Amino acid sequence: PSRDRAATFLLVLLALLLRLLVATGPHSGQSTPPQYGDFEAQRHWMAVTVSLPPIDWYRETPRNNLTYWGLDYPPLSGWHSRLL
Repeated sequence: PSRDRAATFLLVLLALLLRLLVATGPHSGQSTPPQYGDFEAQRHWMAVTVSLPPIDWYRETPRNNLTYWGLDYPPLSGWHSRLL
């Protein structure tokens, strides 16, 4: 019983330490407006896959500027987003 509590306490302590180390580190896209990282990439990707026909997801068009932020996800992920 007390051994289980000690193991649980140690596990929780290690999890909190890991969380602290991850939370205080930099994230991708930090301080690079307007592409602030993974969250914005995901948001943009979802907007592209929902608002454009699939044939235009990976092509340069007036509504899809690939030089700004082209999709780098596989097509199956785009279809999944479109179905949701």
